[in-house]
Amino acid sequence: MPPPPTSSSVHVVVRLRPMNGMEKKHGTLPVVTASTQERTVTVIKGQGSRQARSAYAFDKVFTAFSTQEEVFDETLKPVISDVMNGYESTVFAYGQTGTGKTYTMEGSLTSPEMYGVIPRAAESIFETLEHEKYSEYTVKCSYLEIYNEELCDLLVDNSQNPTNGKKPNKLDIMDGKTGTFCRGLVEVEVSSATEVLDLMKKAEEQRKVGETKMNKHSSRSHCIFSILVKAKSSLADGTGMMEFSGKLHMVDLAGSECAKTANLDKASGSDAARERERMNINRSLLTLGRVISMLKEQSESKKSRQSIRIPYRDSKLTRILQEALGGRCKTVIIATLSPSVTAIEESISTLNYAQSANGIVNKPIATSHLRLTPAKAMSNISSATESTGDDDHNIEHWYEMECRLQYMQAQVEEAQAALARKHVIQQEATDRAERLEEEKTDLEEKYANALEEIKNLEDKLTSEVAKKEEEIKIKEETMATLEQTENTLRNTEDTLAAEIQKKEETMAKLAETETTLKATEDTLAEEIRIKEETMAKLAETEAVLKKTQETLADEIRIKEETMAKLAETETVLKKTQETLAEEIRIKEETMAKLAETEAVLKKTQ
Repeated sequence: MPPPPTSSSVHVVVRLRPMNGMEKKHGTLPVVTASTQERTVTVIKGQGSRQARSAYAFDKVFTAFSTQEEVFDETLKPVISDVMNGYESTVFAYGQTGTGKTYTMEGSLTSPEMYGVIPRAAESIFETLEHEKYSEYTVKCSYLEIYNEELCDLLVDNSQNPTNGKKPNKLDIMDGKTGTFCRGLVEVEVSSATEVLDLMKKAEEQRKVGETKMNKHSSRSHCIFSILVKAKSSLADGTGMMEFSGKLHMVDLAGSECAKTANLDKASGSDAARERERMNINRSLLTLGRVISMLKEQSESKKSRQSIRIPYRDSKLTRILQEALGGRCKTVIIATLSPSVTAIEESISTLNYAQSANGIVNKPIATSHLRLTPAKAMSNISSATESTGDDDHNIEHWYEMECRLQYMQAQVEEAQAALARKHVIQQEATDRAERLEEEKTDLEEKYANALEEIKNLEDKLTSEVAKKEEEIKIKEETMATLEQTENTLRNTEDTLAAEIQKKEETMAKLAETETTLKATEDTLAEEIRIKEETMAKLAETEAVLKKTQETLADEIRIKEETMAKLAETETVLKKTQETLAEEIRIKEETMAKLAETEAVLKKTQ
């Protein structure tokens, strides 16, 4: 089993975007500031003496000076290790339309520096899988869009109908053995982060976007980009393999927008469609907020889980993410804000939602009410504007200037903090360079000392080599003498061996001759015995032949007598045949005469 995550609580971060060009052009008042060091977001609400300042604390806070890389490193990069251990993790981007949710999630796909968390997560996963401990792995991606509570697969070309003219089949959310899943959703296997980017570019062409009062390219649908990782990794002790299946959901929620800000004409066809989109978006986001709040209440409550009903089925967004929201995975929420006063209600709503998701009670750092005496107020106003005459307008102008000043001060502090971070990084690089330079100097000194030692060793080696060469020369002369002696001994041994071999060959030949003579004597004795037996058999055969000749003579005589009798019998038969022939001729003549007589009788009759 993989190790459990360090924390299962919802990790909430906030990102405050800078003032855009339109807001700067119209002189919009900034009322929201943020501090990355204190990890707080400050909101100034109200005017005049009723102005109140509230601060919200979060796990991490990012400002306009925070880079895309910093956002990824502090939010999603720690989650990748959980995914690679087989857990399911989810990251949300939540906020009003036009606050940078899609920019945070996707960024610019044409510039690596501007990549959002999705491309960077894909790169991080494939970099991790390149480690030698992963023997096999499969990575699949899916991209689901929820538009007006309708499901759509962004990895399938939905603009072209099938050849039979029917519309593409709708996707359905089903309950399976391991939780809810989207039936019919295509999972495309990828082998690199580049292929993931290609899929995102393909899906970007089919996403539902539209122009609103707040954003010219507002996402009008919820999009869920999921990466499924199945892999096998070898254990540290090398005793086996561990298989795991991790999943990462990256959700780009549609931007919330209140009816007052939208200012849509329901009688117009296009505005009516936009109003329907807005209502569906807000309804699903409210359901998501209720689900997360009730889940947090359930986790903090002593009651059993069955006592609280979680409204997952009230929205398709919460139903498809039921397992991800149910506390079984690592969840990160990135709340995006606008500093503009025109979006203050949405900003406060987003901050309240984010804190309820994190379960942190709102902790205002300071709630102050500015009160000035009329005399002091008039003196300050008269020094700034001598001919106004409108006290309320001047005080309101004073408050606006104070808000702008505080916003600029916060921006300066964030810029200084960003510069300080960069200075720290640069100083660390400088320190590393100085340490490397010192190490280089030490290595050069060591190298020079090593060269000197090598030279001394070479001199010693030269003298030792000369001594060794002299010893080798004496040894070679001794070896040559020994070799000559060995050659003489070897020649003597060869001569003796040749003589012994000849003697042995002679003895062997004598033994072979003796054996041959003995074999010849045995052969002759055998031939004599066989000859005697043959002569005895010939005598017996001769006696048998003599008896056979006598028997044959008797048989020939009997045969001759038989032949004579047969000749006599043949003569008798011949005479009998002649007699029979004569009788037959006489009979034929008689029959002819009878025929003639019969004819005469017939004529006579």
